[in-house]
Amino acid sequence: MDLGDDFDDPFKVKDLWQPSRFALQPLKPLEPITWESTLPEIPKGVFDTHLHVFDNNESLLYEINVFGTEDTDASIPEPEPDPADNILETDTNETTGSEVNSNEADNIWGLESLELPTGSQPNLRSWDSFLNSEFQEPVSAYLSEFGNKGFDAALSHQATVSGLENAGRLIRTSVFLDSLLRLGLGWNSMLFHYNEGKRMFEKSIRDIRISGIELATLDSMVGDILKCGTHMQRMRRFVRNNPSLSDQPSALTGLASAASIMIYSLEKQLSKQIDPRISLIQIQSLFRNCGDLVSTLADIISAAEKATNENEIISVLLEICETQEQRFPWLSKILHEIVQKCIKPWLVLVESWVGLRSDKPLLAEGQTNRRSFVEWQNSHQLGENKLETASIEYIYHPEMMPSSLPDDQARLIFETGKALRLLKENQPDHPISREDVVENSRPPGLTCAFLWTDIEQIQQKAADYENQLRREILRYHKGDTSRSRPATRSGDTNVGGNEFDGASGTEEFELIDLDSGRHITGVLANNDYVEADNLYLYAEENDLLNPNSSSSTETAFGPPLGSVLYLSLAPTLAVQAQLVDFSCLHLLFKRHQLQHHLNLQWRFQLLGDGVFASRLSHSLFDPELSSGERKSGVARGGFNTGLRLGSRDTWPPASSELRLVLMGLLTECHAAIENKDTLSMQPEAKDNELPGGLSFSIRELSGAELIKCKDPNAIEALDFLRLQYKPPAVLESVITTRSLEKYDRLFKHLLRLVRMVSVVNGLVRDSTARSSLSGDTHNIFQKFRVDSYHVIGALNDYFFQIGIGSNWKRFESTLSKIKSCLDRGDIDETIEIAGSLYRLRQYHEDILDQILFSLFLSKRHEQVNKLLEEMFGTILAFAPLSRLDGSHGIRQQNEKTVHRLYATFRKQMSVFVRFLRGLDGGKMAFKSTATQLGGSSSMSIRTTSSIFEYLLARLDLKQYY
Repeated sequence: MDLGDDFDDPFKVKDLWQPSRFALQPLKPLEPITWESTLPEIPKGVFDTHLHVFDNNESLLYEINVFGTEDTDASIPEPEPDPADNILETDTNETTGSEVNSNEADNIWGLESLELPTGSQPNLRSWDSFLNSEFQEPVSAYLSEFGNKGFDAALSHQATVSGLENAGRLIRTSVFLDSLLRLGLGWNSMLFHYNEGKRMFEKSIRDIRISGIELATLDSMVGDILKCGTHMQRMRRFVRNNPSLSDQPSALTGLASAASIMIYSLEKQLSKQIDPRISLIQIQSLFRNCGDLVSTLADIISAAEKATNENEIISVLLEICETQEQRFPWLSKILHEIVQKCIKPWLVLVESWVGLRSDKPLLAEGQTNRRSFVEWQNSHQLGENKLETASIEYIYHPEMMPSSLPDDQARLIFETGKALRLLKENQPDHPISREDVVENSRPPGLTCAFLWTDIEQIQQKAADYENQLRREILRYHKGDTSRSRPATRSGDTNVGGNEFDGASGTEEFELIDLDSGRHITGVLANNDYVEADNLYLYAEENDLLNPNSSSSTETAFGPPLGSVLYLSLAPTLAVQAQLVDFSCLHLLFKRHQLQHHLNLQWRFQLLGDGVFASRLSHSLFDPELSSGERKSGVARGGFNTGLRLGSRDTWPPASSELRLVLMGLLTECHAAIENKDTLSMQPEAKDNELPGGLSFSIRELSGAELIKCKDPNAIEALDFLRLQYKPPAVLESVITTRSLEKYDRLFKHLLRLVRMVSVVNGLVRDSTARSSLSGDTHNIFQKFRVDSYHVIGALNDYFFQIGIGSNWKRFESTLSKIKSCLDRGDIDETIEIAGSLYRLRQYHEDILDQILFSLFLSKRHEQVNKLLEEMFGTILAFAPLSRLDGSHGIRQQNEKTVHRLYATFRKQMSVFVRFLRGLDGGKMAFKSTATQLGGSSSMSIRTTSSIFEYLLARLDLKQYY
C-alpha cells in the first residue's frame, strides 16, 4: 500500500469526504446464471434399490435391541399363547403376506400411504439409515439422547457397580400392559395372581419391569391398579356368595345386584380401551376414577357383610354413601341408585305393612321373621263362650329400624300397620281395608328421593291420594258404598306402590344373578336388560374411565343423604297413618262404644259412682247389717246382709258368704244408670250381663300377702277382693292389660281408703256415745278421734276430688271432643285432638299414671305410701280401744296404750306434712309421654306437683303438725 506523504500522520484527514486508504476494493459483479429449461434425468437406481426394503423379510432395521446381542426375552419363560397377547404385541417373525403391487409402490406421493398405521412401519432415524440399510447410527455422547436404551443401560451399569441386583429384569411392554389391564379388572394373568390367603393381588415375578421405567417407580404406579383388582375380586366373591335373584329380596341381594351391574359396566368400558398403542400412563389414568368407585363399593360390601340384620345394612350404607358423596361428587347418581336398590326390599315390606300394597310380600317373610321390625305370633285365649280362640299378637322391634329414621316415625310405621290390621279384622269392607279401593286411589309408592323437587312431587302425590281416599271413607261412614268397586280376592290384583316415575303399575323387583345363564357377565353376553338399568346408564353417563369427567360434575341440590329416608317417607306415611287412625277411632267410638267402657272403669274401678261406693261400703263395713256367716242352726239373712269387717272375729269370709253379700250389687248399680241412657241397648248389656263381664273375683295372693289378709284389723284385710273385667278384643288397643293392672292397683288402694273412712266415722259415733267422756279436754281418746277423722277426711277428699276427679274430668272432656268430631266427620280435627290410636292409648295410660302419682302409688312415692299405710294401721289399732272408752275400768287400762299410739300417729303425720312442704315442683314433676308424642293441648298432662298443695292446705293450714 502506498501511503504517500501522510505516512507520518496516517490519521490526519485533509478532505473529510475523501475515502480512507484502508477501504476495501468493491467486488466485481457475478456472471449471469444460465437457466436450462430441461432438468437432468435423475438416475432411478437410487430409489429402485431401497424402495421395498421395509417389505423384505430379511430387514431387521426396526428391531430394537437394548444390549446389542443380548436376548431380552431369555430372562423370563416363554409365555403361553394368549388371544389377548395377539392384540397388544407385535410379532417380529410375522411375514407381510403378499407382495405390494409395484404400481402402487411407485406412487410414493399418494395420500393412501399416509393412512397406513404408523406402528407397522420402522422408525426412520436419519437419511443415512434411509439410504443405506447397512448403516450403523453412531453412538451419541449424550445420555439424554439414548432414550429407553440409555436409561436401561445406566440401570444395568449401576447394578453392576453396586453389586446389587436391583435393576430388574426386562419384559416385553405389550405383555406387561396386557397383564396390567387384566389386573385392573380383577383377573389373573402370567404376571399377576390373586393370593387367596392374603385376599389380595400380587406380582408373580417381583423384579420384572418394562423398558424406560425404574422398578420402584413401576411398582408405585402399579400399586393403585393392584388395589383396584383386589377390590374387583372382592366384589365378584360377594356376588357369588349372595345371588341377586332371590325369593325374599333383602338389602344384601340388592347390593349384589348393584355390584354385578357395575362389574359388567366396567368390563364393557375397559374392553373398548384395549389398543396396542396404549401406554402405562394411559392405563393408570383409566383406573383412577374406576379405582375410587370400586374402592367405595368394596367398603360398602365389607361393612354390609359385618351387619347382622337389615336395618344395620341400610344404616351403614347411608353413612358410607354420605361420606363418599362428599369426597367424590361425580359418584352421587351412582351412589343414590345403589341406595335405592338396597333399600327397595325394606320399603316393599313397609308398604305391605302400612297398607299401600298387598300383604303378599309381608306374608312371604313368615310369622317369625327376625329380620323385620315387626313380629307376629298366634296366641290362644278363652273367650266368653269358653271356647279357645286364636288371636295375633304383634311385637315391635325398634332395634330393627334404620338408625336414620327418628323414633317417632319408626313407631308410626309399626302403629299404623297394627291399627290397619285391627280395622281389617273388624271392618273388612272398609275402603282402607280393601286392596281394590286403595289401588284405585293410586297410592304413592315408598321410595328414596334425593332432590328437593322429587320430595315435592312425593308430597303432591300423597295429597292426591289422601283426597281421593278421604271421599271414599266419608262416603262409607255415611252408609253409601255404591261407588266403591267390589272387593277382590287377595292375589287377583297387583296392588302396590308405584315407582317414582309416576307409572300407575307396580314394577316387579327383579334382581340380577351373575352365575345364571341369563345373567352372565362379559362383553359377548346378551345383557340388554342390564344396560336398561338406571345404574348402568348412570355409569355410562359419568364416563368413569375419563379422569376429566369428575371435574365437570355438578352436585345435585338435595338434602343430606342421612335425612333422605325420613324426608321421603314422611308425606306418604303421615297421610296413611291419619286415614287409618281416623277409621280406627270411628270404629272404636261409634261401633264399640269405647267411651262407655272407659266410663265404666271410672264408675266401678275408681269408685266414681257414688251409689256403688256407698252400697259397697255398707256391705263390707256396716256393723248393723246381719252377718252372712254360716252357723249351725241359724239361717243366713237375705237382703240386709254384710261382711261386717271390724265387728267380727273370723276372717276372711267364705266364698259363699262373699257371693251372698256382693251378689247383684254391680248389676243393680249399673242398671240404675243405664236405664236412663240409650247405651242399655248395646249387645253387651243383654241378659243382664255387664260390659266386659264385670264382676267381683278373688285376687291371687302370695303366701305372705295371704297371711296379712287373715287379720281383720290389718289394713290388708280386703286385698283379696278385686273387680274382674275383660274388654272386647277390638277395645284392647286402648284398654290394655297394662292399664287394667293400674285400675286394679287403684281399686285396692281406694278400697283401703273407704274402709278408713268407715272406721273414722265409727270413731265419731264413739265420741257421741253417752258412756264417752267427750267433754274432757284432756281426753286422749277424743284428741285421737278428732285428728284421725280430720286426716282421713282430708285424704278422702283429696284422693277422689283432686287425684282422681280433676284428671279424669280432663280425660273425659277429651273423649267427648273426639266423639263430637267423629259425629261431624271432621278428620283433621279428630286427628288434631286424638293424635292417633297409639297416642290415645298412651294418653289413657298417662292419665292412670297421673292418678297413681297423685295418690302416692308411683315408684317415686314408695316410702310415702308405706308411711300412709303405717298411719292407717295406727288408726285401726286405736279403733277397738275407742269403742271401749267410758266402760267400767277399761279407760285407765288402755290410756297408756292410746298415748303411745297417739304419739306414733302425731310423729307419722309430722313426717308426712314435712314431706309435702318440702316438695319441689321440678324434682317431683310427673313425666308424661303425651307431649312427647305430639298430642294436642287437650291431651296435655299436668307436669308439676302443685296438686299436693291442696292436700297440704287441708291437712295443716295452721301448721298444727
